[in-house]
Amino acid sequence: MPREHGAWGILLIPFATAIGVTGVFDLKVALQLGSVLCFYIARTSYLKGSLRWMGILIGLSFGCALPLLFFWQLWWLVLFGVIAAPLAFRRTERSVVMQVLAVGGLTLTAPAACYAATGALDARTWWLWLLNVLYFASGVFYVKMHIVAAIRRQPFESLVDRARYGAAMLAYHAGLVVVLLALASSSVISFRVLLAFAPIVARAFIGVARLKPVLRIKRLGWTEVAYSIVFAG
Repeated sequence: MPREHGAWGILLIPFATAIGVTGVFDLKVALQLGSVLCFYIARTSYLKGSLRWMGILIGLSFGCALPLLFFWQLWWLVLFGVIAAPLAFRRTERSVVMQVLAVGGLTLTAPAACYAATGALDARTWWLWLLNVLYFASGVFYVKMHIVAAIRRQPFESLVDRARYGAAMLAYHAGLVVVLLALASSSVISFRVLLAFAPIVARAFIGVARLKPVLRIKRLGWTEVAYSIVFAG
């Protein structure tokens, strides 16, 4: 079983937001969820060299997907699989670019669930995916800042010194605010959606102000999961 609880959140929270937006959880959505879970766990089997379990889990994943393809004719799901597979079956990389790409792949569960629920890929589906990408990419920058600060191992002398280590993270969140305000002002999303992002924007600036060269990775991971649940709600 995958032990990265943060990745579990990035996989399942977008799926949950799709259920919330569409208001549908039927057999199609349940089969899609089963296919996604089996495929995701198969990745861990592959990385650990357990080819037998990988084969079993991929078989179960395809077994869940086949009715969606041949009975309900949801053929666009093949495209989601083609995009997600190369991102899933590769070893974890530490660069920000690759982690953001991984976020893009994991959050495809949102449009996939919307498609399974409604049978359509409309604009709402893709905006929901983008909002999930923007949200979870935030966590990549935030965690990266704490890792870099821990590597330093020396106390920060001033707020300016902390801001230098958090520059990329602050820049991302400033850009995030601009993008969200632009989308809300143009009526693409409701201004109420901004409430879902408010906690992580506040977290970003408070995190820089309190930045220390200490990494409590489990605490950081579970805190991110808690923020994600608030975002989904």
